[in-house]
Amino acid sequence: MTPTSSTRPIDPMLEIRSLQKSYGQLNVLNGVDLKVAPREVLVIIGPSGSGKSTLLRCINHLEEPTGGQIYLEGELINDTGRSRKDFEKHINHIRCQVGMVFQQFNLFPHMTVLENVMEAPLLVLKKDKTTVRDNALELLGKVGLSDKTSAYPSMLSGGQQQRVAIARALAMEPKVMLFDEVTSALDPELVGDVLRVMEDLARDGMTMLVVTHEMGFAEKVGDRVIFMADGVVVEDASPQAMFSNPQERRTRQFLKEVLK
Repeated sequence: MTPTSSTRPIDPMLEIRSLQKSYGQLNVLNGVDLKVAPREVLVIIGPSGSGKSTLLRCINHLEEPTGGQIYLEGELINDTGRSRKDFEKHINHIRCQVGMVFQQFNLFPHMTVLENVMEAPLLVLKKDKTTVRDNALELLGKVGLSDKTSAYPSMLSGGQQQRVAIARALAMEPKVMLFDEVTSALDPELVGDVLRVMEDLARDGMTMLVVTHEMGFAEKVGDRVIFMADGVVVEDASPQAMFSNPQERRTRQFLKEVLK
């Protein structure tokens, strides 16, 4: 029987199959399988060295996977069967669709906040300057920095710089956003503003993969939480199940430590 629209499964925005990544003899990812639905917020937790950041970097192809497949809306994005020139062009296209925000802000120090947000859409997407400027101003308003458009990064707090970095990534109009421990380098009093921006993005329906140690955010905003250790997904559950009744011993050990 052909499923009706109400029963037909939703095609994943992102699908990862048997993903592996090695550095010489060191295996960092050991066969990760994962599906992320459109508009879903997937939070990734786990100890240092578990492969969380490497997973995100492979999705955005900042690291080349050793094995496995990554699909974005059904398209294989780590297709190495192309010529080198075509593959580089393909990867640049993918990076326009998969935004990433890092622990470090990596803003251009010689550019104003507005110029930082406008740079990539102008150079990479070749968009009209007026359109790009209007969009950049709107994004800076969304992250609460409308009054900082003419400031330089050195004039901003760490939290403000991180919000500029989020606006810069959003300016490329990505389909998926990757956040790699974006609050870990911030002073505690600056963390809340950044998390509120991410919460607003989730509310607006952005598909997000978030590596974080902020368990309160994971529980409040995540649709699913996965726990990684030793390069594999150990447990995959709703936030409520993950934090109230984890099934795996390794998960319980980790949460006991971080929730002290």
